[in-house]
Amino acid sequence: MGSILIADDDKTYRDSLQKVLEREGYQVESAEDVDSALEALQARRFDLVVCDYRMPGKTGIDLLLELNRQQSTIPVLMISAWADPATEAHAVALGAEMMRKPIRRQDLLDRTARCLGG
Repeated sequence: MGSILIADDDKTYRDSLQKVLEREGYQVESAEDVDSALEALQARRFDLVVCDYRMPGKTGIDLLLELNRQQSTIPVLMISAWADPATEAHAVALGAEMMRKPIRRQDLLDRTARCLGG
C-alpha cells in the first residue's frame, strides 16, 4: 500500500479521512496547514497528497503550486466544500484531482486507488 499525506485544518475531518485510509492499509500522516504539509514532504516521501482547498493562510492551490515549482510528481487529490468551478478548473489545470465535500467513504477509496495508479 502507499503512503499518504493529508493536509486539512479541520482536525475532525482530517482524523476521519486518516482512519478510513489506514483501515485500508495505507500509511497516513497528517498536517493541519500548508506549511506543515510542506515540512512533512521535505522529511519523507509520500505517494499521494490529499489536501483541503480552503485552509487558514495558504490554500491547497498554494501547496499545489509549490509542488509544481519543485517539479514534484506526487499526485494531489484536492477536496473542497467551497471551491467554485473556476477554482476547480484551476486546480485541475495544475494537475490535481478534485473532490467535493462531503466525501463518501467508497468514493474516497476509489479516487485514492486511481490516483495511486490502481
